[in-house]
Amino acid sequence: MGSKRAINLLRNGLMRPTMTNVGVGLMKIIDVTADRTLSEGESGSIVLVDPAATTAITLPSTLVKGWHCSVILDESETGADTTMDQIVNIDLGSGSNLANVGQIHEVDGAAGDLCVANDDFVTCSAAASPGDRFDIFTDGNRWYVYGFVKDATECVFATAAAS
Repeated sequence: MGSKRAINLLRNGLMRPTMTNVGVGLMKIIDVTADRTLSEGESGSIVLVDPAATTAITLPSTLVKGWHCSVILDESETGADTTMDQIVNIDLGSGSNLANVGQIHEVDGAAGDLCVANDDFVTCSAAASPGDRFDIFTDGNRWYVYGFVKDATECVFATAAAS
């Protein structure tokens, strides 16, 4: 009886992720330098955006409950303020009128931005900052977006893409 318990404890210990047994490659990272439409199979990805020009990240058109990703701006910089140099638009189902929900908070302490009716995009100006981040998921009916940025005036919810 005692040995059976020991085997179960050993099995359970080996099956739980720990810092020592989480292998390289389990985290899906997508590098984006130009327009990209994410697929249903890319749920759970971290999307690193280092744009070469104005770039659109389009979320899947079919909303599958539980689909999620994190979009992080990355200009190959060290997080210096206002150094993105290119516009990034995250398309939350433009034209679908999904009544998306979300908030963008900034570290500079201003009020931030709140998603309202017909906000189909998160627009990040060329003066956004590397490290600005958006965690996005769906309940199958709409997108939920929670952003953490350096300056919320540079990353806002909008009814149209920035150009």
